[in-house]
Amino acid sequence: MSAAKAKRQGSSLFKLVEDFGGTLATVFFKLGLGIFIGIITARTLGPANRGIFSVVTAFPASLTTLTKFGQAQSTIYFIKREREDVVRVASTAVIFGLVAGTILIVATYLLRDQIVGSMLKGVPLWALLAVLPMIPTLLVESYLYGVLQATDGFRVYNARLIGESILTLIGMAVVLLWLGYSLPGALAVAVTLRVVMVSWVLWTVQRQHGLHAQFDFPLFRRMLRYGLKSHLQIIASHFNFKAGVYLCAYYLTPSEVAFYAIGAHLAERMMQVPQSLGLAMFPRLAGSSEERVHAMTAAACRQTLAITVVMALALSLLGRFAIITLYGERYAPAAVPLVYIAWGIVMMSQYVLLSRDFTARDRQVINVIAAYVALLGNVGLNVVLIPRLGIEGAAIGTATSYSVAALLLYVFFVRESGLPWYESLAPRASDFELWKRVGREGLGRVRDARARGKAGKSTRNGKGGQNGQDPQDAGDVDGSPLE
Repeated sequence: MSAAKAKRQGSSLFKLVEDFGGTLATVFFKLGLGIFIGIITARTLGPANRGIFSVVTAFPASLTTLTKFGQAQSTIYFIKREREDVVRVASTAVIFGLVAGTILIVATYLLRDQIVGSMLKGVPLWALLAVLPMIPTLLVESYLYGVLQATDGFRVYNARLIGESILTLIGMAVVLLWLGYSLPGALAVAVTLRVVMVSWVLWTVQRQHGLHAQFDFPLFRRMLRYGLKSHLQIIASHFNFKAGVYLCAYYLTPSEVAFYAIGAHLAERMMQVPQSLGLAMFPRLAGSSEERVHAMTAAACRQTLAITVVMALALSLLGRFAIITLYGERYAPAAVPLVYIAWGIVMMSQYVLLSRDFTARDRQVINVIAAYVALLGNVGLNVVLIPRLGIEGAAIGTATSYSVAALLLYVFFVRESGLPWYESLAPRASDFELWKRVGREGLGRVRDARARGKAGKSTRNGKGGQNGQDPQDAGDVDGSPLE
């Protein structure tokens, strides 16, 4: 590759920030639309039906989490580190998702009475049956996003998030506000749009990489061995998030479930910061040396900590006012779990980023230990506290478990990385310099684009033209820990 071409591509740090920024901007745009969607569903369904909607739509996600077997992480790992063919990896993962999803639909139907009588207590049977198509959809979606991350397909990922949010807002407005179809209409919109958007992503990956209908058993066995290590961690992490909802559904009324779910949902929007950064970082971590992995993780953790603390403080001060303003006075109890969980998310954000470090180094056993210790504590605290304190007890148990998971990982991270304990906590002067450099490179790219535009115009007018400033001239960012 020529030096000029390398310069035009810009620094790897800027590419990381571009992927992170694009994903985060997309997520916050989606969050803005989600607020309007939440207002529509909360005000039209009422607390009871809103609680049922929350529980029954969470069920497919929980079920598929049990059967993903870490194949999304395996997809990234085998494409990036093992240098396996994208088509072989993607085709094998998609076929597995479709077959496993079909088996899960059959199993859920056969056990339908037991399910609605226990973990989905209060949910009508028809509502459970209505969400069954989401099961294979979510499995395939997870694996396809692994392919997109491994092949730098963040624009497709972001386009899907934006498209689904816009269509969901339109669909919910039409079905609930205009047609008045209540809970059946809300579930129809949620299921239909998820299936349509994942089908579009599948078509896009097929067009770009050319998937085939051949299942590679030897490759799958290798992917499964790696993925199972991540799978155990993912199960615990998922149910750390969902244990409060399911146990509230078991002990409390659907209305109280709605209050808890809304408060938790608002607080969990903070997770978009570490999750977006983690999505952009993991393919790079998987291809880096251990020393580089530790440095990138520490830099990401300390910067994310500063951001999430500010967000948690804002939710603590303004959360009740926001809930009453958006959803109405009858949803005011949702402010109670919001505050506790917001501060728990500050800690869980650290867990998310630290876990990427261990996964990238094939050390998922550390993640598994931390996740299951926290999950057992979460369930135990909720069983004790929910009957006594209601949704406040659920929030306390959840926030405590998040903190335990993060602290355990932090201890292992400090020990294995050899970095000082404060390296991933306290912002450094180099962090501010890093963002200044990124800003200068971004401005350089803007100037370069303008110069090329002027040069093109001059050429069309027969006047010739000069190339603009190279974006690398805006600032050298080599050696940054986030690169």
